[in-house]
Amino acid sequence: MKSLSFFFTLLLFTLVAQADIQKKCVELLGSIQGPFLKKNAEKVCITVQALNGCQSVKGAPILHYDRNGHEKVKKRILVFSLIHGDETGAGSLVRYWMERLSEIEPRNDWRVVPVLNPDGFIAKTRVNANRVDLNRNFPTEDWNAQAEKFWKDRTSSNPRRFPGSVAGGEPEVQCAMKHVADYKPDFVVSIHTPLGVLDFDGPKVKPPSFDYLPWKSLGHYTGSLGRFLWAERNIPTLTTELRSSLPGSFRKFDELQDVLGQLAKYELPTNSKPEVTGNDH
Repeated sequence: MKSLSFFFTLLLFTLVAQADIQKKCVELLGSIQGPFLKKNAEKVCITVQALNGCQSVKGAPILHYDRNGHEKVKKRILVFSLIHGDETGAGSLVRYWMERLSEIEPRNDWRVVPVLNPDGFIAKTRVNANRVDLNRNFPTEDWNAQAEKFWKDRTSSNPRRFPGSVAGGEPEVQCAMKHVADYKPDFVVSIHTPLGVLDFDGPKVKPPSFDYLPWKSLGHYTGSLGRFLWAERNIPTLTTELRSSLPGSFRKFDELQDVLGQLAKYELPTNSKPEVTGNDH
């Protein structure tokens, strides 16, 4: 009887926790700028989850949405948005993708993390609550030797680009790494604004046709997601830099999501050696 009572207590706790996550999900998506249909958010949020330990400095859960693809041969695509909390246009795009994924039968498997930096998103700051630029805190091999020096020499100690005091020390970065380990993505997308380019860290392939944003290689910084994933782990990563003003219709968002699905299908050349020079946002 005790074991049965414990089971029902655990089940009730799980249901209450999931209901709380769903409520937070609807509130979160509703707070992102742009057109918003609550019924779509509720449909998406029914299955939204949070990995164990995935939370911000202030304890906000970092949520993710999974959608399985229908093709027999498919890739796993992992999407991060709002790594920088003040790039709100990135949230508009990824929220729309989540709603679209709930309506279509995608070819590939998708995992979407709509807000990796919830504290920064609430405060409308690039950095997290510890005032760290999360896209400079990933524990790349050169971090201890170069992160602080690069920050001082190349950005004049710009507080918006502070890499932190410990490589991979920020809970949001640790959450992102948990997603990489848990989901084992074949392809990663990081959504930003406002540079207006598609910056691909991956094998040398002919990019799919997409006229809304030009393809332009910006490279990657010490501590950046692009260097951590592609240069050191051979996981192709596309940094999607939207323009400051979003397109007038969702058609371009549809096209971009389809382009990413196509790009993820490319096989990584066995002799491909990622370059480690350059910069990214």
